Amino acid sequence: IIPTATIICFFSENKGTYIRTTEGRDYLLETTLEQLENELDPAKFYRVSRKFIVCINAIKDIVVYTNSRLKIILPTYREDEVIVSRERVADFREWLG
Repeated sequence: IIPTATIICFFSENKGTYIRTTEGRDYLLETTLEQLENELDPAKFYRVSRKFIVCINAIKDIVVYTNSRLKIILPTYREDEVIVSRERVADFREWLG
């Protein structure tokens, strides 16, 4: 069991779905991002792209990116750029409040 307070993001990689925690550890899940999206609290977690669901409390910074997209900086996730897809930018900003 992983407390939600320690979750930075959920991500999809090599046909697997993983959790990244504040300690920088990854845990493989037996579910998809689509299933998680329906189960998670929408006030705390947002699906920014096909590959990532991020936790609002884990967002360290947001940077304007090319093509009207946004890049999210997370504390322990550095492997890939976490980009808010162009179609989701308006909803993402509304979600942030």
